[in-house]
Amino acid sequence: MCRSGWSRRGFTSACVAGAGIAWLVSPNAGAASVMPLDRSFAILRDGDDIGRHDVRFSITANGLEVSTDIDIAVKVAFITAFRFEQHAREQWHDGLLVRSSVTTNDNGTKSETMLNASGDDLSVQGGVDNRVLRVPLGTMTDIAFWNLAIVRQRALVDLQRAELTGLAARHSGAEEIEVGGARIAAERYTVDAESGRNGDIWFDAAGNWVKGVMITRGEKLEYRLLA
Repeated sequence: MCRSGWSRRGFTSACVAGAGIAWLVSPNAGAASVMPLDRSFAILRDGDDIGRHDVRFSITANGLEVSTDIDIAVKVAFITAFRFEQHAREQWHDGLLVRSSVTTNDNGTKSETMLNASGDDLSVQGGVDNRVLRVPLGTMTDIAFWNLAIVRQRALVDLQRAELTGLAARHSGAEEIEVGGARIAAERYTVDAESGRNGDIWFDAAGNWVKGVMITRGEKLEYRLLA
């Protein structure tokens, strides 16, 4: 059966937020911005595949559009004991998040959160308590792992609760990791979340997200890149 630490909240991806910069910036100083690559991760718990985290990108007349889909299902004796689903459609312009529509189903508890740029702010409305708040333009959300700029952030919007929460990140060094059966050079960052979500994320030399290990709801979740 599921362990007692398995509460209904921590499966959202933990990130960092604050002043926005261009989509992806290489860990090498002075590197130019590049178009991010589509990402598809298997989410593993204790070695078991429990879900997927997919991020897709497209360029439109309005800027960069990002689609994120997270689907987690924990099964016990072939019965789904826990499910988490989150689907987001975002618009980024000049490296800043300007619009987002997010729906979440946390084991039956459903919520919707909307973000819209207004002047120098982002208006945020929704979440499980239907909150309304304004945060500085350039703030990111807790699904923005794909954007290396998150390591320069100091707060982020928790999409499920529609509130601002603090987070710090530090560079933990260069490593060689295995991705898709090949060894690649990557930069590792450790994130410490005020809300209790902590872990590590890795980016390749071009600034693409390639790996994640997060401690969420007391559980260690590994993000293994599929494509």
